[in-house]
Amino acid sequence: MASIDPTTQELEIIGSESDCSYLPGRASRMQYRLAMSLTEERYLQMLERGWRRFGRTLFRPVCANCCECQSLRVDINKFQPSKSQRRARNRNSDVVLTVQPLTITSEHLDLYNAYHLDMHQRRQWPFRRITEDDYYESFVDGDFAFSREFQYRLNGKLVALGIVDAPGDVMSSIYFVHDPELRERGFGTMSVLRELDYGRQFERRWLYMGYYIRDCGSMNYKNRFRPHQILAEYCEDDDPAVWMDA
Repeated sequence: MASIDPTTQELEIIGSESDCSYLPGRASRMQYRLAMSLTEERYLQMLERGWRRFGRTLFRPVCANCCECQSLRVDINKFQPSKSQRRARNRNSDVVLTVQPLTITSEHLDLYNAYHLDMHQRRQWPFRRITEDDYYESFVDGDFAFSREFQYRLNGKLVALGIVDAPGDVMSSIYFVHDPELRERGFGTMSVLRELDYGRQFERRWLYMGYYIRDCGSMNYKNRFRPHQILAEYCEDDDPAVWMDA
């Protein structure tokens, strides 16, 4: 089912029901909007209502019998790292971060594919080797000025890569991959800490971390970053978004 929003000129599609990628035995259904253009003001409205962005495509769950995907955002200025998070920070003090516009190189594709192959082998994620065109469509398409690439290098080698949007006074963590051979370093925790540091430096208020899923090992780490809020429900554009302290 597809329609064009007369106000925003966004193409809206309700996907068909399919097996959930995160919780075995569950069915999932997604709502999509294709944005040919996207202002910062409009994007901020959508982030506040639980939308995520890959390239030109924005999406959020509209599952009939499940509400386990909860939008979570971290209060950047009030965040205090735990003891284990401080250890992860110290463990990776030799990792150099560069923040820059989005790019595509063979390093990007090799890192992405290595990470996803490892997740396929360890957690049974579906695996299909990504191409340059695939990567462009998923992450780069749209040329949004608020999008950033967080490159993490160790001795000059690209070992982790994050894609982060920074519109207005917030940030949105889009995607993150890392070298699976260095998994014990805790790059996932390190990346969130570095994003929070960046947010404080540039006076951002919230870091949107996507969907927290309590019973999914790949998604339940997010609630360890506190204080944070959870979106009460996925509301329409004209309805106020209600976020609750958690």
